[in-house]
Amino acid sequence: MEASNDLRDQAVKNLKAKQSFKFQVITWAGVSIFLIAIWAIADRGFFWPIIPIAAWGLFGLVPQGWRLYHGDGMNEEQIQKEMDRINSDLGSGSS
Repeated sequence: MEASNDLRDQAVKNLKAKQSFKFQVITWAGVSIFLIAIWAIADRGFFWPIIPIAAWGLFGLVPQGWRLYHGDGMNEEQIQKEMDRINSDLGSGSS
């Protein structure tokens, strides 16, 4: 039963992280549109909105999205192999 609760907690945590990320993407898009509107109304000179739009996207959204959807690169097979290695190390060390 404990493993089931841990799994559920992890699933809830993942879903909350995905919701948060989606909200941040929507916020980024809204702010980007707002900045572009200010630029268009003001003077239409140098396209300065690209600086905050790109910075927020490249240094905020991209890393967060990568961590969220690609994790740390571990899959179940790798986890199982590591568990097996640890078990074999513990077995050979205790003899």
